[in-house]
Amino acid sequence: MKKISFILLAALLMLSGSMLKAQDEMSFEQMIPVRVLMPINKEIKGDALTVLYNRLNQAVTLNGLGSSTNESRFLIVTSVTVLSKNATNSIPPQFMAEVEMSFYFVDNVNKIILAQEMVTKKGMDDDADKAVAKAIKLVQARDPKLKKLIKIGKQRAVEYYKAIGENESDEITEPDVSWIFE
Repeated sequence: MKKISFILLAALLMLSGSMLKAQDEMSFEQMIPVRVLMPINKEIKGDALTVLYNRLNQAVTLNGLGSSTNESRFLIVTSVTVLSKNATNSIPPQFMAEVEMSFYFVDNVNKIILAQEMVTKKGMDDDADKAVAKAIKLVQARDPKLKKLIKIGKQRAVEYYKAIGENESDEITEPDVSWIFE
């Protein structure tokens, strides 16, 4: 019995060593960390923005670029705009909300937008704020537009790094994305 457990332990150690080696051999293109910033919009009440933030983090992670550190040069910034909130003519009244979400893949150091996508969703509820929240919550982590945003942003980030050289880097600062919305 001791021999079997020893053999299993030895096999496990050998497998973990090969897995660590595989992680060390990741290419430069696979190691671009992207941080998602929390969407800000004071009009929107409830947890809808938190749900959107979590879904964006899932999308980034699904595409192999997730990062939670402040040292991420590349960010995903979201602008949420409520286009309309209209009451329907039904009894009881329902509210139809249309929400536009703009997603930006940005280089925080050089203040460059590398990729941009826009998604419009509609939600309906008996409360106007809940209708807005339902529209926002319709964005999914596997949305093709989010995948396209991350793919194009990653390609452009790799092209940029290859142009300046992999070892050259600028100082990464705390995210200040006000320049996007000017």
